[in-house]
Amino acid sequence: MGTQLDPVRMGIACAGAVAWRHRRALAVATVLVLFTLMQSSASWQELRAPVIEEPHVGEALLRTDPTPVSGGVRMRLEVDGRIFDARAWGSPAGWLRPRLMGERLQLEATLRPLTSAPAWLQAQGVAGRATVKSVGGFTEGRTHTRVANSVRRTIEEGARSMSRDDRALFTGLVFGDDRRQSPLTADNFAGAGLTHLLAVSGQNVAFLLAIAGPALRRLGHRRRLIAVAMILLVFATMTRFEASVLRASTMAAIAAMGALIGTAVPAQRVLTLTVVTLLAVNPLLVHSVAFQLSLAASAGILFWSARVARALPGPRPLVEALAVTSTAQFAVAPVLLWRFGPLPVASLPANVLAGPAAGPVMMWGMTGGWVAGLVPERVAEVLHLPTRALVAWIDGVAQWCAALPLGQLGAVPLAACGLAAWLGLRSSTDRSRHRCLAAIVVVLVLPALVGWAQPAASGPIPGGLLLRDQATTVAVLHDARNPEDVLAALRSERVGRVDLLVASSASFAMADLLGWIDDRHGIGEIWAPEATMGRSEIVPGPLRRVHVGGLALAPNFEGDELTLGPAIEE
Repeated sequence: MGTQLDPVRMGIACAGAVAWRHRRALAVATVLVLFTLMQSSASWQELRAPVIEEPHVGEALLRTDPTPVSGGVRMRLEVDGRIFDARAWGSPAGWLRPRLMGERLQLEATLRPLTSAPAWLQAQGVAGRATVKSVGGFTEGRTHTRVANSVRRTIEEGARSMSRDDRALFTGLVFGDDRRQSPLTADNFAGAGLTHLLAVSGQNVAFLLAIAGPALRRLGHRRRLIAVAMILLVFATMTRFEASVLRASTMAAIAAMGALIGTAVPAQRVLTLTVVTLLAVNPLLVHSVAFQLSLAASAGILFWSARVARALPGPRPLVEALAVTSTAQFAVAPVLLWRFGPLPVASLPANVLAGPAAGPVMMWGMTGGWVAGLVPERVAEVLHLPTRALVAWIDGVAQWCAALPLGQLGAVPLAACGLAAWLGLRSSTDRSRHRCLAAIVVVLVLPALVGWAQPAASGPIPGGLLLRDQATTVAVLHDARNPEDVLAALRSERVGRVDLLVASSASFAMADLLGWIDDRHGIGEIWAPEATMGRSEIVPGPLRRVHVGGLALAPNFEGDELTLGPAIEE
């Protein structure tokens, strides 16, 4: 099963949702929805059936793009109607790395039961795990998959003149492919609350239909509906059926069907019908965090943004952008708090500054970016001059806002902001509204004031230890396998410059992590057990000392590893 929806059943459910308003079609719509529910129920029962450990030699369908992991790739494979969380190492990983979703593979793999799996993995329809041992040939899959993958490859080829990080941001903004994004960039976007820009949203669907608008207006209602359906299907395939794209595509399909039969469906009603339709086709979507966030953001914008814009003073373009951003952020806040914990205050200015640039990148990527993939590299480089400028702006906003010491909001401050916003919208005088707005500003500023008042603290961080006082910051890293966690911990602890970084081991992964920490924080000196990483590290002598927190610490070699221990004065 999973989040990829059968386009036939999707069309049936959308038609039933639109027809539901008409009494004559009520019986037919009921049968259609019940049919999709029965089909989904059957798929759920298949998912719950046990998987026996056994070898598989034959065909498998790629349900996701292979994603790089430590020493290999990870992907979803469909084998005999069941989805497996698969991994491959060595030569099979190298063969699979350039493949794309929807392609059919001839391979040999070991299938195993899904044991000790997190809830989010089961909610995506995964029935078991698999290890790929060898890969033979492949076929390109269905027509819409071939078209979508061809467009993706052409757009990526057109961006070949960009740096790796810029290209990863570009593909993430255009069609949600952020697999090659560096951990530092990922953490910058997380700290600035901009991760959603790289996941593709309903805004991308709106921009895509705007691009196709001039051609669509030349068609009759029936042909326009068919063209819209084809565009949405190809784009949903390009974006790998992201939950937000499914939501936006279904809303667009319902609106188009309503126009075909002469029924104007209000946006709020379209959103409600979209929820019913998608859950009828795939009930497991209710467990998808991306689906929950997409629906919450859409509801916040539809129900509140206009009222907030009318209540706020200032220039209309800025006020409307702030209203859309703030209502979407507030609507998704409960889900984010529940799933991921406190929210960065920096997300509000970051979204206002970066959001307007994301749309042009997507629109140009789907037009000029596609042309760039068909012309010589020098011409492509010129075509992507606007892309570079916009991507650099978005990346700069993410870096700057992630570094701002604005703190994070928990449940109580967010509830206080919500209460003040509700009172402000209900107020009938400008003075009352200004007071409520001032209260929201105070609540948003408080986390930063509290953070500044707190002394620098020492303690464990993922993969290591942080030691610091008012004058010195020392980081000891034992494990570099999860750089995102290390970078997030240093950011959340408001670490500035790292005066000394002790690397317990020398490896390629540690060298990369040291580079990312140096880029963000700056590193005064690096101690390592051997000088082989190319980061200006030194192998400390036994008489070297570092003083932090009233302690004198010295290097301590334990086999091939380096740690810090109490200095023994001779």
